[in-house]
Amino acid sequence: MPMGEPEAHGVLLHLRLAMSQSNGVMLKQLPRFRGLHPSARSVLEAAYKAAAPHPIYAVGGYVRDLLLGFRTIDIDLVVEGDAVAVARRLGQYLKAVVIRHPRFRTARLRLTEGITLDLATARSERYPKPAALPDVRPASLREDLARRDFSINAMAARLGRNRFGPLIDPLGGAEDLRRGRIRVLHDESFIDDPTRIFRAARFEARYRFTFARSTRRLIKAAVGGRVMRNVAGSRIFTELHLITKEPSAPRIIRRLSDLGVLAGVHTKLAGLPVVFGLLERVRRVLDRSCSLPLLQSRTPGEAYLLGMLYGLHPKSVASVIRRLDPPPQMTAKFAADLVACRRTARRLARAVDLRQSRIARLLDPLSPEARTLVLAALVRGSKRIAVSQYLTDSWRIVPVLRGEDLRRLGFRPGPIYREILAALRSARLDGQLHTRRDEVSFVLRRFAGASR
Repeated sequence: MPMGEPEAHGVLLHLRLAMSQSNGVMLKQLPRFRGLHPSARSVLEAAYKAAAPHPIYAVGGYVRDLLLGFRTIDIDLVVEGDAVAVARRLGQYLKAVVIRHPRFRTARLRLTEGITLDLATARSERYPKPAALPDVRPASLREDLARRDFSINAMAARLGRNRFGPLIDPLGGAEDLRRGRIRVLHDESFIDDPTRIFRAARFEARYRFTFARSTRRLIKAAVGGRVMRNVAGSRIFTELHLITKEPSAPRIIRRLSDLGVLAGVHTKLAGLPVVFGLLERVRRVLDRSCSLPLLQSRTPGEAYLLGMLYGLHPKSVASVIRRLDPPPQMTAKFAADLVACRRTARRLARAVDLRQSRIARLLDPLSPEARTLVLAALVRGSKRIAVSQYLTDSWRIVPVLRGEDLRRLGFRPGPIYREILAALRSARLDGQLHTRRDEVSFVLRRFAGASR
């Protein structure tokens, strides 16, 4: 796993918190240029050259995580100049794909080795109305830092030729990092952009920080003022999808529920204890997925969102999905997966026959996300054991015979091959067949009247 992933964040920060005991987080010094990740170092040197003669700075999450001791390779840069023009020159130099957003004077470069580079023109922002996208204009670095969401994201380090730093921290971000505190910078911040509440909850859980008292008060006031009604569903969906990538996603979702945020998004998302229990079990299944190959192609975000919707009436599900406005292909998949999960859960609830062939017929048609949710929904008992056994081991069991073998046995190619191979697999799964000879005898006996 590349350094800088949320999983690494949680483990490293937990250790650092344990070491610091009651004294807060033990911050690192900004590394010297040579102490940076080698890939990041070459990118920063190239960015400095592309921006010249304009000053360029590393900012935000990149600086924050370096102070916490993470060797992250997702880099945020601010240039006191035209960031889109700098990105174009840098993209040519690095042979990278450049995605430009001229309205916001920003650009993103996708580089090799998993590096993401975001460039922005130093700017100030004005929100024409609550939850609207901001109008921006060029500004100084200090103004750019002051318009950001939280103090821990409002630090910078200037880039030079083989130089990095020193730390620029006009708003006390390093002190808030040391104290383990999430502090918003403006009283109107959550009204201007309510999605900052989602980010605050993410940072709180990821770093095991706490909200500053004033920040908690401003969140409650914004939620009480029903600011979530003003946010486009697609933006909320994006924030939820980011949350589901965090190791502590269930805890973050519960925190948002406790703050009233989810109910503000849609009344049906108010949450029940059973939902949070299910989401925690989804997390445990996802943590095991490296040993469950049938789940390895799953998308964690979809599995969590299925869990959030699982207990809702189909009409409520449709209403929530309309509100969240996911991409069309995901909308159809959510609906299909929920129907399949519920159908499978009902069949398992009534099942007396728990042979592995029966479990295979139930689970094989499902998507990896739906299989994840089905296993998570089974709290304990023989049914969970049977499903877990199939997902862990039995799925590998397949017949020895193939189509060419059936042809040699005298069967004409056609739909009968699929029927024979399915019957062979079921018998293998249930331990009725063990050798090639067993399979041949089974086929000749069971399908004696088939076309040959």
